[in-house]
Amino acid sequence: MKKTAFVLVSFLVIVFIGCGGKYSDAVGVNEEFLDVMINYTDSIEKADNAGNVADAMHKFADRMAVLGPKMKKISEKYPELKDEKNQPEAFKKLREKGEALEKKFSGSFMKTMQYVKDPEVRKAQQHLSVAMQVLAK
Repeated sequence: MKKTAFVLVSFLVIVFIGCGGKYSDAVGVNEEFLDVMINYTDSIEKADNAGNVADAMHKFADRMAVLGPKMKKISEKYPELKDEKNQPEAFKKLREKGEALEKKFSGSFMKTMQYVKDPEVRKAQQHLSVAMQVLAK
């Protein structure tokens, strides 16, 4: 019985150290954000017409409408994370992944500009603008 209890407690400690901690919720939201960005940039890269671009933008806007409030809540909960010099190691790795994604995301703007005159793309841009306003408030 004692051996079983020890194994269980050891397992819980390992799980807590590996997955938990003070900033585990913030890490999770940031990982979710990176996944959203990767999906968006991949969709834009594959888009070969205005309809595909608009679809990708709408999906991105829909996901950001849900994720944006979570990101804002985390930012308010942990204002100290804004200081890159004092971030935990998990955030440094996420930031590096995000920085690598920035070029790809910037490239997506060039792709959308090809279709900027299309009414569906304009509608998608408006949708995205509304979804992103949560982060600006």
